[in-house]
Amino acid sequence: MNDADQRLAAAVLDPGPAGERPSVAAARRSGAVLIASGQVAARDGKLLAEGRVGDDVSLDTARACARQCARNVIAAVQNELGGLGAIEQVETVSVWVASAPGFTDQHLVADAATDLFTEVFGDGAGRHARVALGVAALPTGSPVEAQATFRLRPESP
Repeated sequence: MNDADQRLAAAVLDPGPAGERPSVAAARRSGAVLIASGQVAARDGKLLAEGRVGDDVSLDTARACARQCARNVIAAVQNELGGLGAIEQVETVSVWVASAPGFTDQHLVADAATDLFTEVFGDGAGRHARVALGVAALPTGSPVEAQATFRLRPESP
């Protein structure tokens, strides 16, 4: 049995009370790939809006939230790498939209995040594969959350 097997065997199955959160990296590098954790639509520690798009949140506000989410993803990457020069390509972007029943414009919300990635990294390196999904709710009541994966330049330390 290796260490991971032993730790699994000893792990307590009770997750403990809600609110005790595990440590999650804002960005994690694996070779030439950097994965940024999901970021909600917060600026200066406050959400730009709360609720579901198509109900409590307008499409325009949701688009501003998506852009802020993308900004927060880029900031996490910048912090992890010490700058953005090591980014060769934005590979994938995932955008989740807390959606009211019947709301079907998740792609229009996600377009605002895509716009920022291409604005920052250019039409070539910023062009990415994307998914835009509607969900019932998101952490902390944020109307939008975004996550991205990046390819790093081969010479990056």
